[in-house]
Amino acid sequence: MPVIDDLNLSPVTRVVIWEINESLHALESKVVLSEDSLKLLNQKKSEIHKKQFLAIRNIFKFLCFDDKDLKYEKAGKPIFSQNKRLSISHSGNYASVIISDHNVGIDIEKISDKTIKIKDKFLDIELNYPQELNNQISLVYWNIKESIYKAVGITGIDFKKNILALPLDINATKCKSWYVNNDDIYSFETHFRISKNYTLAFVIKN
Repeated sequence: MPVIDDLNLSPVTRVVIWEINESLHALESKVVLSEDSLKLLNQKKSEIHKKQFLAIRNIFKFLCFDDKDLKYEKAGKPIFSQNKRLSISHSGNYASVIISDHNVGIDIEKISDKTIKIKDKFLDIELNYPQELNNQISLVYWNIKESIYKAVGITGIDFKKNILALPLDINATKCKSWYVNNDDIYSFETHFRISKNYTLAFVIKN
């Protein structure tokens, strides 16, 4: 079983991380896809994108949810017909899902230098913190901001102006973060992880 983590954060919130080490055929053989999901799968060109898609569906099965019950709201946010809130993310050979009764977001990124190269595009006050902004720290800030973007679920969010995260303690697994837009201020229970191969963050709207 390629589930490498299964976090029961509360009776209503759960996070699952999957490391993709199966063949495409093995992933596909373990799930029954809805007609809509089959169309989406066939539209994907590369093998890794097909694997990521199928890994997410395998996580749904692991969580005892049926792929045919997956729906999308107008803004594109996925939701199960039982009104469970849902967020998904994948990068390289990793896939992740958070499911909850609350608005949630999750983002996983394979370790790379891509975010530190564009740090000025998505970081603002975070650039002034007295900590070394290396590849991993910048990735976690991206994870957090992408997760909040998914949890808020509206278009036009400016990662620099509308999303704030406090300095990260790399020895901890939590920090504080907010979405701020004029009079709209939302706080999030924010968790993060720095692994050898990936960084991850997920948020739960307070």
